[in-house]
Amino acid sequence: MPEYDWIPSESRRDVLKAVGAGATLPLVGASAASARPTGGDTAHWTTGEQYGVGTVADHGEDDPSRVWFTLTEGALTQARFPRIDLLNLRTLDFVVADPDSGYAARTFDRSRKDDDESPIERTTEMADVDALVFEQTVEDAERGWSLEVEYAAHPGHDAVLADVRFRSRGPEKYDLYVVADTALSNSGKGDAARVRGEGGDRYLTARDTTGDDGAVILDENGDPYNVAVALAADGGFEAASADVVGGDVEALFEDGAFAPHDSAEGNVALVGKVAGNAPQATETVALGFAEDNGERAAADEATGALSASFSAVRADYAKGWREYLKTVETPDSVRGDPALRRQYDAAAMVLKAVESKRFPGAGVASPSVPWGEAVVADEPADYGYNYVWSRDLYQSYTALSAMGDDESALAALEYLYEYQQREDGFLPQNTFLDGRTRWGGEQMDNISFPQVMAYQYLSRRDEDFDAVGFDYENVARSADYVVANGPATGQERWEEESGYSPSTTAAEIAGLACAARLAADEGERADALVYLALADEWQARTEDWMATETGTETHDETPYYFRINDDRDPEDGALLDINNGGPRLDERNVVDAGFLELVRLGVKPWDDEVVRNSLSVVDDTIRVETPHGPAFYRYNGDGYGEQDGSDKYPAGAPWSLDNSGKGRLWPIFSGERGEYELLAGTDSGATAPRNLLETMAGFANSGRMIPEQVWDRPEPTAFGWEFGAGTGSATPLAWSMAQFVRLAHSIDAGEPVERPGFVAKRYADGQRPDGPSLDVDFPPSVVGSETVTVSGTTDGAEVVVKTAGETVRREVGSDGRFSVDLAVGDGETELTVVAATAGDVTEVGTSVARQTVARVDVGDPVAEFDDPADDDHGPGSYVYPKAGAFVDGAFDIDSFGVYETDESYQFLVRLAGELTNPWGGNAISVQNVQIYLRDPDASGGTTEAREGVNATFEAPYQYRVFAEGFVAPRVEAADGSTVTRDVRLSGYQSIDAIKIEVPKSAVGGNLSGKQLVPLLLGQDGYSPGRIRPVKAEAGDYVFGGGRDDDANPNVIDLVTPDGTDQSEALDYSASERATIPYLSL
Repeated sequence: MPEYDWIPSESRRDVLKAVGAGATLPLVGASAASARPTGGDTAHWTTGEQYGVGTVADHGEDDPSRVWFTLTEGALTQARFPRIDLLNLRTLDFVVADPDSGYAARTFDRSRKDDDESPIERTTEMADVDALVFEQTVEDAERGWSLEVEYAAHPGHDAVLADVRFRSRGPEKYDLYVVADTALSNSGKGDAARVRGEGGDRYLTARDTTGDDGAVILDENGDPYNVAVALAADGGFEAASADVVGGDVEALFEDGAFAPHDSAEGNVALVGKVAGNAPQATETVALGFAEDNGERAAADEATGALSASFSAVRADYAKGWREYLKTVETPDSVRGDPALRRQYDAAAMVLKAVESKRFPGAGVASPSVPWGEAVVADEPADYGYNYVWSRDLYQSYTALSAMGDDESALAALEYLYEYQQREDGFLPQNTFLDGRTRWGGEQMDNISFPQVMAYQYLSRRDEDFDAVGFDYENVARSADYVVANGPATGQERWEEESGYSPSTTAAEIAGLACAARLAADEGERADALVYLALADEWQARTEDWMATETGTETHDETPYYFRINDDRDPEDGALLDINNGGPRLDERNVVDAGFLELVRLGVKPWDDEVVRNSLSVVDDTIRVETPHGPAFYRYNGDGYGEQDGSDKYPAGAPWSLDNSGKGRLWPIFSGERGEYELLAGTDSGATAPRNLLETMAGFANSGRMIPEQVWDRPEPTAFGWEFGAGTGSATPLAWSMAQFVRLAHSIDAGEPVERPGFVAKRYADGQRPDGPSLDVDFPPSVVGSETVTVSGTTDGAEVVVKTAGETVRREVGSDGRFSVDLAVGDGETELTVVAATAGDVTEVGTSVARQTVARVDVGDPVAEFDDPADDDHGPGSYVYPKAGAFVDGAFDIDSFGVYETDESYQFLVRLAGELTNPWGGNAISVQNVQIYLRDPDASGGTTEAREGVNATFEAPYQYRVFAEGFVAPRVEAADGSTVTRDVRLSGYQSIDAIKIEVPKSAVGGNLSGKQLVPLLLGQDGYSPGRIRPVKAEAGDYVFGGGRDDDANPNVIDLVTPDGTDQSEALDYSASERATIPYLSL
């Protein structure tokens, strides 16, 4: 199994077990083709190392082509239909065979090691300088044959064409086959295929048979897609076979033996014989697609696409991209350099190509599955980077805007506000194209960038909200979210750590300042002053929060910024457990270049002392000189990249979730550095902006695709990675392509084109006006009243007091006093008080004071229970996951209370540690709270716990309450059915408490005389019961201290009755589950 020969032997045996049942073997006395193949190998996606991407340039048309394709060396990969995020193919490639001599060569090198003994040369290049037309050349110099294939999507059909030209330069003749390894509707092991037609006019079709329960890519009605495909040739196939990967088709790959089958089901491969025993051949092959499992419709698309010559289709396809490029502005920085101009045009076209045609503006991060050869593709799931990140789309927006493609830039901005923004202003970590949340983490830069985009778009065109498809309320919603929740972030731009990040804070400051400018233009002065005051305050505090004055033994060029601070004390030396299997380091020793966003966004000047020191630390720590110029790691200790050879995998093997890798060099950082050097006036040397533009171009592959990561060392590996060339990471990365475009335009402009003028004028290029004095009398931190009074004095002209639900502006009298009454609801209310001098928003000075007030609205007490401290270790051995989101005491119950009103019961869980919400859930992120309720006088019920809680109860219960932050809390009956979702979940970070309120009727009415027990567990949306599992060894997101089986109770803490120790209640073994007791009311 050469595709998986990087897997260690013990793991390879597991793969072979999965294969065995599906592979079709010859029968004694019968043809190998006599049995219908089923099953097949475990399906995996293909490498993220793509050399081309194509689609028809018909975005915005009423009836656009709905097909996209990508290319890797020697193969077409991951054809997408009917939208860019729905993959239907692993590979379409070719086999050149001489069965008489046992020779066979596959054009696609499945593992980068398949043809070591008989080297095959492969190249993929753009065939045109001004269109996404690609040509692949595959050659065996020793055997003297070559294969050239050119690709184009058909403008009038849902099909992609491959124009094939084969030639043997010697006397040898060969068989030529095309092989399509399907993965219809995003799953690789649920397809059914068959051969159709007769004689030399055969073609093949396949349809999706996978059950729809796991489908995540849904249509506008919420239904899954069921895709069919047809593989046809203009002259028909001489012979054809529908087989399964791992079946008889493997003999074709190994020695050219062809054993045809009429049909197959599972991980299917469609095989068409293009030519037999031929010295040369020319043919056009088509892949046609249709919805609703329409095999006939797919065949019609394929044959319809073949009705015109390939040259005619190609010309029509290329014309669309040429017309698009005519609308794109070409900067002088590339105009006179043919190589840079070609790279610029390629980047511009790719940014448009990766945009959805169903959801205008929705550009995916990359049309790829990074290290896909290590990603199992058997079932439909959310694979790869085929989704929308607000942060990545911001990068594309800045490039599209610089290119002069205002229509696409505006569509991207409107998409974020229409599809991604939630009612409270939150934008999730990433979404499906239709705006449904995929990953719901809180990333404050994701939430802030749309305000920067809105300001840039409107101010640079001197337009107002009447000219766009969103309004001021959209801007205010997200700005208000940042006001209420910033500057700390649940995750920084690498989606791994919570705390205070220079890059995230730069986006927050810029976003708030831009929102202030827009608010002032709309006459919303109160909003403008609040946004501006917080931007001013955070701009002045970045060094206090995120730069170390003391340094470490490793770095003494102080003060300097470090990657992320878990709190506002940059000198506490907190230990950071780096994700993806990285080391544990003093947070001050974890260095990245994210602080450069402070400069690019106009928050700090280029010659700021802390910035300059930080740049020196970056160059000492994460800079590498490559053959193309300087490149940079994300941060030291990064584990997100190919294996480093220190563990069970060989160096260069794909990154995988079960093992730490080594992050490689990211081309975007060379571009970001170039934008900084523009402001610094650097005009020579390796970091001169023009030279860094050439460096970025050098990182592109032969298809002009700039990757997410490039290889970081000259030493060879068995996988053939080359120093400074792309890896198996996401390629092309839209962010990389956008960064190249943006740097090219920034060189022309003499400064970063993304730099908001209002922000730069107030901070980096100017002197922020002094704010007035401000002295505030806040109410107590915990209040019982629904109304609070905020008062104080200032020598400013006006004050604004803001909560999440109310903003009050007051002019200040001659005595400087002010007093404002505000309503506070159940939960936590952040009170923000701003004082401002008189004047326009561009010249006003601000001061700000803030305090959180908690109002815990509970009824009459029914019962209250204390719980011992520091017992958040389950049966006594459990340890927390290593990631920073799992703060000490987050699962340690301090007390548990039951309260009642006339209509409801309220359960209040107070924690011994800090209550945080790092991933932006509803009130909580990391915890899962379950409460089991028992009526001793009732019959029925069960002692079995909910899925994921591997324990039993000492007596049957009738109801259970289930609450976490990412699905609706609910009351369930003992059989698991939902009693009600009318459950309210609240979090009080100021007092580290979680409250769950349920209707009395949902738990059987009066609880007097009843029993109950609260359980605190970890939340995990991907594990059984949505419970984070406990294993023997702790990982970044896995509890440790248990067993590597399903015997662990997974309960981190609970409250036990007097006389019962928690370790006793949760004691378990491989054969006996824990038995949990109840508390009595």
